[in-house]
Amino acid sequence: MNAVKMKLQAIALTLCLSLTLQALLSQPAFAAATPWVGDGNAAARLITAVEATGSAGQIDAALQIRLAPGWHAYWRSPGDAGFPPSIDWGGSENLKSAQLFWPAPKRFILDGLITQGYENGVVLPIAVTLERVVQSARLQASVRYAACKDICVPYTAKFTLPLPAGVALPGPEAPLIANAWATVPGTPAEAGLGVSSVVISTVDTTSPGSVLSVIIDMGSKPLLYPDVFIEGLSGFAPGAPTISLSPKNHRAILSVFLKNHPAASIAGKNLQFTLEGGTQPVTFAAAPVAGPLPAQASDQNTAGIILIALLGGLILNVMPCVLPVLSLKLFGLISATGTQRRQFRFNLLATAGGVVSSFIVIATLLILLKIAGQAIGWGIQFQQPWFLGAMAVVTTLFAANLWDWLPVSTPRFARHAATVGTRSHPRILAFFTGVFATILATSCSAPFVGTAVGFALARDPLTIVQIFVALGVGMAFPYLAVAALPGLARFLPRPGPWMVKLRVVLGFALLSTAIWLISIIAAVVSLTAAIISSFILLTFLVILFLRHRTPLVSSKRRRIWSGVAAAVAFTAVITPIVFQRSETRSPPIEASFNSVFQPFEQSRINELVAKNKLVFVDVTAAWCLVCKVNALTVLDRNPVAAQLRSANVVAMRADWTRPSRIITAYLESFHRYGVPLDVIYGPGAPAGILLPSLLTPGAVMDAFQHAGTPIHSNYRAESSQ
Repeated sequence: MNAVKMKLQAIALTLCLSLTLQALLSQPAFAAATPWVGDGNAAARLITAVEATGSAGQIDAALQIRLAPGWHAYWRSPGDAGFPPSIDWGGSENLKSAQLFWPAPKRFILDGLITQGYENGVVLPIAVTLERVVQSARLQASVRYAACKDICVPYTAKFTLPLPAGVALPGPEAPLIANAWATVPGTPAEAGLGVSSVVISTVDTTSPGSVLSVIIDMGSKPLLYPDVFIEGLSGFAPGAPTISLSPKNHRAILSVFLKNHPAASIAGKNLQFTLEGGTQPVTFAAAPVAGPLPAQASDQNTAGIILIALLGGLILNVMPCVLPVLSLKLFGLISATGTQRRQFRFNLLATAGGVVSSFIVIATLLILLKIAGQAIGWGIQFQQPWFLGAMAVVTTLFAANLWDWLPVSTPRFARHAATVGTRSHPRILAFFTGVFATILATSCSAPFVGTAVGFALARDPLTIVQIFVALGVGMAFPYLAVAALPGLARFLPRPGPWMVKLRVVLGFALLSTAIWLISIIAAVVSLTAAIISSFILLTFLVILFLRHRTPLVSSKRRRIWSGVAAAVAFTAVITPIVFQRSETRSPPIEASFNSVFQPFEQSRINELVAKNKLVFVDVTAAWCLVCKVNALTVLDRNPVAAQLRSANVVAMRADWTRPSRIITAYLESFHRYGVPLDVIYGPGAPAGILLPSLLTPGAVMDAFQHAGTPIHSNYRAESSQ
């Protein structure tokens, strides 16, 4: 009986031990992770790859930060705002050191500020070294970090993570930490890449700016999404690089513009570079060497750009923004065929001089703005309410004069500009016709103009003047040609009574230009300002008409009428300025995004391309007539419209009607300083394919096809415009 009892007790003890062991083995490994600390926007926890300390004396751990969609945390070099995560290990037991490692970041742009970090969450690996091997440890961590979306919120969290002594079996978070280690940059050699050289170059003597070029030998390892992050520069975070790839010699050049950093202050300075876009991210230190821009990263030579500028200026004559003035020019040529050849030539040369002089003045103003550190660009004056109001008044004056409602003794504005007669100062009036044509031409970025202006504005003052003079000579070429060969006038119709009716038609053409300028005031300022401005201009025309119909015998009455007309015109100029300062402005009219176009978000492009999406970016403005031509003839018509509506295409629109630092920076990243700008991104072109200024369905569809085909190297296809 006792034997049976002892046997039963042994069985019970064995069963108890078995159940206890089973319970211990099946218990969750709480030691591998702490609870989450935070809220719905951001939370953090401390995790380890093992459940015990083991015998190696080292443990893989990590700080995991969870972020809501659209929120981001910062890298070790946060950029223009924010601060990176930091950990205080005070109170930990059996801890010798804990080194935090940083996966390669992404770049974010918000309100013109460039920051660097991680979106939607990140796992930061930590290499933990114990003081005593084969003993338990206790990790005590106080974490501080920032999470941002529209605003930045600082977070703090305290964690306690005990690790018992024992076999270091992998915990449930081991795969997560292993994946995080794979995103930590290694050496270029480990990634199969070579750093050929790092060069700092001076390209502009007007401001302390420079270009930092990193030359990478790719070997057999492709760069799919190349980007470079630079640490060690004080005061700012560099933007995205311009990328030049040469698959033939397996070389990549990543060039970053460093504003307000002269080359002399960068040369020889030890900088840290983080490169991503290959099979794995890499990091390396280098001291830039002063030298010229690498050959592959250089733009076309100045002589070639001057030829491009001449052609671009010539094409400006037939752009829609210049058509109203072209009608005046044609009218002038026709009416001039009966005058003396000498007088005829002088007036044509005066108009050409007005065009070229205007381009010189524009170049000078842009140089001064650039030296002052202001944003510069082609057509930026159309973003200014005072300019729009003044131009609306001027075009209305031109129209009234063509209708003979604005008789002025010396001289008669547009009538003398259009008819080369014997009255006083006809060449002065012809000169200002050229000025007027040039001012309106700046709202257009014709083919070749964007390339020339982009090259010029990134160079020294002498080069800027040379390129802009070439643009002016190109635009003035028709007048110079007829002045040199007066026989060309034989191909124009003969003067006759029909010219009186034509003058009325041309007046309405100019009045339509004034109406167009009023519509831009609605987009730049407000609809109310546009309505009031149009009412004032209508009143101005009525005053001019009544003055024309009413005999003015005394000089006093003429002065009163002229004073009233001048006061009304002045009111039309200042009205947009007053409303700009007094009203809370609504979004630009052009920015009324529909089901096809979304607002421009540069930070989303890489993410969308990584998901095999095609991204179409259209940078436009309400005052850009070429943009409207592109929309009406290409973007809003099949097959391009159907492609933009397809499921794998995300169409973004950036509206530059009003000044925008973000859009200006995006334009400058393509060495462009005006609109339109259209770029297509995709798996086959993650750096973007730059389209011509004047779009065609074939060019857009070909770019979509190339961007949608994955390739083993990244490129930016510069337009041959």
